[in-house]
Amino acid sequence: MGITATIQVLKEIAGHRLNANRKWAAIGDYFAWNIGRRLLAADYVLPMANDAVLILSNRQNYATLSYTCVLWDFEEMLFLTHLLRPGDLFLDIGANVGGYTVLASAVAGANTIAFEPVPSTHAELERNIRVNAIGALAEARQLGLGESDATLAMTADRGGLNHMVASTWAGETIDVPVRRLDDVLAGRTCRLMKVDAEGFEMNIFRGAPATLANPGLCALIVELNGSGLRFGHSDDSVHAEIARYGFRPHQYDPVTRRLTEIPTFNRNSLNTLYVRNAADAMQWTSAGPKIRVRGAEF
Repeated sequence: MGITATIQVLKEIAGHRLNANRKWAAIGDYFAWNIGRRLLAADYVLPMANDAVLILSNRQNYATLSYTCVLWDFEEMLFLTHLLRPGDLFLDIGANVGGYTVLASAVAGANTIAFEPVPSTHAELERNIRVNAIGALAEARQLGLGESDATLAMTADRGGLNHMVASTWAGETIDVPVRRLDDVLAGRTCRLMKVDAEGFEMNIFRGAPATLANPGLCALIVELNGSGLRFGHSDDSVHAEIARYGFRPHQYDPVTRRLTEIPTFNRNSLNTLYVRNAADAMQWTSAGPKIRVRGAEF
């Protein structure tokens, strides 16, 4: 990582809301973590919220943010824990090692179906389900989602940035099974869906019209980072597809538990929170239990 990128990461860490009263300590954590990362290849058990933990390799490309900020997607992750209840169904699409899955099932008590097609990463996802004793609530599927049933090539050497291959790829790839989300759910209603598919979002949504139209689906958390262009889809086109189902982009304040609509998807960070009915969502989030994170309650 170059010096410009390092400075940007340090600004992000120091500006994180969980580091508001410990900016210099957080920067110290960054250097301690990265020195340790260079010297020792190991797995770490990191605290999340309440009593939930996440096992992360220091080779994971977002492990630094997990270690220094705990909830790296602060607003979205607390929205999830405030919204979901036992009996709800959460879909973690592009689950990686299961950060969102752990929060949904170990903290909120909801059911989760977590989709992670890369075998090595899927094994780490299953390990995090086991260590948090949420096997009765969380189901890990070694499966990709898309517009139609197929077997597609996917990168296998990029950690949290693994993605479907649009053309030739010089690195390691594997073939993964892909199915339509509507077929997988077979009519089940999910309350919240997180989609982090490194550009394959439009393909997933085109295989999920019934799921997206289901009035029981309250919100989506979608990462839009420009990578859809490798499949011919701009972030704006994905945003328009989501809007067709009545979802609007919002920002969430975990302290006041209020949602504020914003004009378009979040162009200043990776994730956008889409909500269909903000008034209903705030009724649920306002009544949700407090969540303990790094000695504070939200």
